[in-house]
Amino acid sequence: MNTKIFSRIAIHQLTLILFISILSFGCTTEELVIVARDAASVGSYPIVGTSQTKSWDSAGNIINPVLGEAFYGQDAQFAHTAPSYTKSSDGLTVKDEVTGLTWQKSYDSGTYYWSGTQSVISSLNKKKYGGYSDWRLPTIKELYSLWDVSVGWPYIDTDYFDITYTDEQELSHAIFWSSDKYTGVLGNVSSSMETPGSELAFGVNFGTGHIKSYSISVGPKHQVRSVRGNLAYGVNLFQNNNDGTISDLATGLMWPKADNGSGMDWEHALAYAQTQNKANYLGHNDWRLPNTKELQSLVDYTRSPYATNAANVGPAINALFSCTSILNDGGKADYPYYWTGTSAMSMANGSYPSAWYVAFGQAEDGFGENLHGAGAVRFDKKVVGTGEGEERVLNFVRLVRNIK
Repeated sequence: MNTKIFSRIAIHQLTLILFISILSFGCTTEELVIVARDAASVGSYPIVGTSQTKSWDSAGNIINPVLGEAFYGQDAQFAHTAPSYTKSSDGLTVKDEVTGLTWQKSYDSGTYYWSGTQSVISSLNKKKYGGYSDWRLPTIKELYSLWDVSVGWPYIDTDYFDITYTDEQELSHAIFWSSDKYTGVLGNVSSSMETPGSELAFGVNFGTGHIKSYSISVGPKHQVRSVRGNLAYGVNLFQNNNDGTISDLATGLMWPKADNGSGMDWEHALAYAQTQNKANYLGHNDWRLPNTKELQSLVDYTRSPYATNAANVGPAINALFSCTSILNDGGKADYPYYWTGTSAMSMANGSYPSAWYVAFGQAEDGFGENLHGAGAVRFDKKVVGTGEGEERVLNFVRLVRNIK
């Protein structure tokens, strides 16, 4: 080969390698910044209602039950704080007048691994998006405050927030990252999309409505909607009343310290609340099943049954509360799932034969292996004999009431 030609090729290759190296160095992923929270105060964590306005039986038929009838005591039968949003004049942001949080109205089309979301946040802050430079990745409780079940699929108010999809299949993957990393890891599950033992972080699927934990650096990437404001939102302020109840002064809700102690289907869970009211349970007669957002507010996402740090091991709830210990499907020590009073739409444009529940132990795969993380929000059929596999039909109950 001609020496001059060889030299040119070598120089060209060296230049290309150098260019790629510089490019790679310049694209180093930023570390996700976890913003410190403010201390809670009375009323600093108001729970926005789910916007569910109807009630359904176990077959998904609309009903209007009264006290004493089956399926009385559902989400829609109690008054909750209605959402209240204000769009900015430039159309870029939406202020939640209830929570004090300001959100991006839209989001970019990119998908990211968890740590890669910081590049989105940094870009918004650098250009002072919407006039602000304090954007951050929302916590899971902040993100879930946007959850709206009035229509379902998507579970967000599309009059105020954009969500882009072409069909229900694409919508079912409308997963948005939170800043909450799971304290455990993915179990030994069989999945082509995940790696057993991988680290996880929580996100909300605004298509299907679930909260689940997702692998932070393998498998599918997810989307980002940024937030700013009220750094106390999502921070609980518990008070032990020393009478078997615990008040959360930040949300204005009172809870029993203990759960009901056994699993039951949704119909009987609703009836259990009324039985306890007749008995003036813990001195009160206005207990109810919490709606989905109320129960999720109680989750402590720093705790899980098989946390990698021993200091974080336990049910995903503040240590003031007690949770019944159980053996999960794989025979492992674990903690229960708990029913909410909110009905669930099993598929897009469908009915509501299912109800939502929150996992305070591992949201496992049916073989005892962690799949979706303690603190996951999922749904299943309401009564025994109506589901396919019925993995989660018999769940526990923790009642709630408003602090007067």
